Amino acid sequence: MKQVCLLCERTSQDTNLWCQETYCPAELSPTILDYGEYLGDIEIVKPIIILRAAVLYEAVHHGQKVFLKVAHPGEYNKEKLKREAEFLVQTNKDRGGHPAIPTIVPSHINTDVTEFSYGKAMIRGKLLYYYMLEYVANAEPLRDLLLKNPQPWFKHIGWIMISLSSAVSYMHKKQRLHNCLSPESLLVRFDRDNIPRIILHDFGVMSDPQNLSLNWNPMFVPPAYTAPEMINNRSIPANPNIDVYGLGMIMYEMLVGEPPVTFKLMSDIDVYKNVLKRKVAEMDRPDLVSVPEIAINAVNHQPGMRTPNVTTFYQYLRGVFEDVPKERTSRWPSQRAIGVVIAATLAIAFLIALAVSLNEFVL
Repeated sequence: MKQVCLLCERTSQDTNLWCQETYCPAELSPTILDYGEYLGDIEIVKPIIILRAAVLYEAVHHGQKVFLKVAHPGEYNKEKLKREAEFLVQTNKDRGGHPAIPTIVPSHINTDVTEFSYGKAMIRGKLLYYYMLEYVANAEPLRDLLLKNPQPWFKHIGWIMISLSSAVSYMHKKQRLHNCLSPESLLVRFDRDNIPRIILHDFGVMSDPQNLSLNWNPMFVPPAYTAPEMINNRSIPANPNIDVYGLGMIMYEMLVGEPPVTFKLMSDIDVYKNVLKRKVAEMDRPDLVSVPEIAINAVNHQPGMRTPNVTTFYQYLRGVFEDVPKERTSRWPSQRAIGVVIAATLAIAFLIALAVSLNEFVL
């Protein structure tokens, strides 16, 4: 285990982290599990991304690869994870669900997901809450992709944003607000035709509008992606176009090739000040027609001047970009199916050989 600071990203292998920055409460940083360690009966392969409220791991549960999401200690983080698990159970019951929303699996072996959607485990005196998702190969955080390629191809930007806005719109139809969108919120994989396919693994505050003020915690979202109306506001507005702002910030970042608001090695307070001062990277994409305008309108500091809702944002994207191509299914059977066929063939061959040998013995 190691301790990782959520603000400055410093780490300590002996869980004794200290930082010289006065704004950084490093000693309160969560501990992160390493390769080969166990959480209950779940073996950790690697951390995929460290969020402000949880960690997403690649893990193995009784021989099966899974995504494991573990909430950081704290009541707000625990309740957020429980709301996410309940939402995923309901989503998975829907026929078809949504392709960008992952499938939750039972937190205990040989149980039903409706009964055990999340689990609890003690580790070094700390009670941790977690849930598991079906594993998807070759998926990595959008943040990591942007480190390698800060300005993706414009069609990839469009397809990622169409898929993401569709998933957030699905949440809104279920009366759930996200309000914490950032490049850390989703995983991206590329299919055999190099089409990006997203997985929304973090669901933000995951609150209905009526209880948003009770469920909201500013630590859920990186300050650089916090909507201005959510900063220093005692009455948290349950406005659906706050998620439009989050979508716009992600799209804006991919278009300009850098985070719209600088945040590296800065305190949260300084980042919030830059957000309120509208210190946003300049948009300069003369090669694209109409596309930058969609992002610019979405990140307007005045909520009334912003794109009104996620559905409208999605429709604007559909008016500029072509639909996300359907994923081609492989003509080859899955590895599991191949394994079953091989096992069955070997069993039949064994029975035939046994029958022949018995027949020769009788004769």
